Amino acid sequence: MLAFHTLALCSLLVTSAWSAEPRILPDFGLVDLTGKKHNPAAAKDNRIVVYVYVSIDCPIANFYQPTLRKLAQKFEKQGVRFYQIHSDPDLTPKAARKHTRDFDVVSPVILDPTQKLARAYKAKVTPEVHAITRDGSCIYRGRIDDTYTAFGKRRPEPTTRDLDAALTATLAGKKIEVPVTEAIGCQIFIED
Repeated sequence: MLAFHTLALCSLLVTSAWSAEPRILPDFGLVDLTGKKHNPAAAKDNRIVVYVYVSIDCPIANFYQPTLRKLAQKFEKQGVRFYQIHSDPDLTPKAARKHTRDFDVVSPVILDPTQKLARAYKAKVTPEVHAITRDGSCIYRGRIDDTYTAFGKRRPEPTTRDLDAALTATLAGKKIEVPVTEAIGCQIFIED
């Protein structure tokens, strides 16, 4: 029952970013570190868009970089587009580019200095994931997997791979068993 209410809340939070019907994935005017503009809604081959909120200073977000690279490589050929979102207003493009090189990031890296994406999707921590279909439905929100049980407490291996399971189920036309999980990580400070 809790999962249903939380999923409904996830959908409500995401749909609040839209003003027109029918719901579609909005164009936030995403520009990556190379200057390329991205409009996930306009890309016909995007079945699912995954926004992953990250930070160059968060050890948990950095720990997940190899996992995110593998997930992007696994799912992008199936129409899943990953974006790594930096919502730190003080992050410079130079520092973000260095981080991208240091961690071999393969997905487009988007700076969100005004925090419009973080605000629209109510992102709270890094790394936090929001998987959204072309019609604007939030199908999954939360952690990448359960390696971290709390801040500073890590399992040797995950027992559940939540994001992988959610994407696999959706692409197979099946129901996601756990559509909302709690992301463990570093807080995103939303400026007023």
